[in-house]
Parts: sequence; C-alpha cells; structure tokens
Amino acid sequence: MTLAELAFELFAHVIDEWLRDNFFKAWINDAILKIATEFDLPALKRIEPFNLPVASTGWLAALPEVFCKKVFKVRTSAWGKVHLLDCVADIDALDEDHDTTGDAITHVAIHTERRMLGYYPKADDTARLWFFDRPTPLDLPNDPLTCIPEAYQRSVVIPKAVIIAFPHLQDMGVQTPNPSLTFWHSEYSKGLYGSPKGEIGMVHYLAAQQKPRVHLGRQHLP
Repeated sequence: MTLAELAFELFAHVIDEWLRDNFFKAWINDAILKIATEFDLPALKRIEPFNLPVASTGWLAALPEVFCKKVFKVRTSAWGKVHLLDCVADIDALDEDHDTTGDAITHVAIHTERRMLGYYPKADDTARLWFFDRPTPLDLPNDPLTCIPEAYQRSVVIPKAVIIAFPHLQDMGVQTPNPSLTFWHSEYSKGLYGSPKGEIGMVHYLAAQQKPRVHLGRQHLP
C-alpha cells in the first residue's frame, strides 16, 4: 500500500479532513516505526554491513540514523570477529578507565537509548555492523510501504495509527466509529496474531517464513 492508500483507510475511521491533511502522515509513519521496533521485520534486516568508523581517541561512537535495533553481528575493518556484549556496563568491566588502546576492536556493546556503540579497546578501526534498519519514512502520496508484508499492512498499521492518535482524538473531541481504545488494541492484536476464525496474523506468518528449510540429499543404501 502507498501512503495515500493508508491515509484513505485511516480516513474511514477518523473522518476529519484537517487531521488527515496535518497528522495522518505522522501517525502512519509512527505506527510503522513502532511495529518495526516491536517486531523483527525481515525486510529491515541488513544483508550488507554498515561501516561505522571508530577512533583511538574515545570509546563511544554514535550509531547511524538508519539504526533501528538489534545489532546481531560485528566485524572489524579486516573482517575479524568482534564479540557483542550485552550492555555498555560490560565494556566498563573490561576497562573501567577506558584507556586501553589496540590495533583493532575486539568487543562492542550497544546503548540503545543513547544510540551509542561502546567499543574495546580504543582503536582506529571500522566497526562493520549488521542490524535492523529504521523503516524509510513515507513522504509522498505514492511512496510504498515495503517493510511490512502487504497482506498485513492494513490490519496492523491502521489500528496502530489509531492507537497512537487516540489521545489527540480525545483532546479534540473527534470520535472513531468505535470509540473504545480496547477495541483498537484488539484489532491490532488480530492483525499481529490472527483471530479465532482462523486467519493467520503477521507474527505467525513471519515466523513461518523464517523456518529453516531442510534439504534432503541422496540417501545411500546400507
């Protein structure tokens, strides 16, 4: 679906032209970002690394704007393996004073809230990072949503956008066809996990797509 199509669907529930023209784009993009943050979307999982320069003059480097979450693999500039620690405090435990230097980094940790990479030892190197990217914001009407499977775009993005918008709608006295926030959480849950009628939800669909395939070779007779 495009931004215009998503806005059209949202307008069916929030029938207000001023809100459509001024807030729908932000609510839709916020919904997509929150979904990408809450769930591992394969379309956002990096195949090629992001090359982040690090320096021997410090031990922290700002993560790039495209970073969303979950660094899952790290290599040095020479493609040497780097250990990924659980938290920045683990870097402190390795070198409390952060004064050890070397030719290449050997350990890193992520401070997600501050969007920083901690590394040990201090080195003039490049951290090759694999992580989940932020979704590309939808800006123009014909911009397509690509990171969420098309079959689930309406069922997860629209209720999530209404949930995000709900406090603003209450403040402005704008009602949706169903004014219950519980209803919209239920709709979002159905889009994610399916319904008793048997429709599969996005989470289960993605899990099924990620199941390893077993390739059976030729069986040798005893």
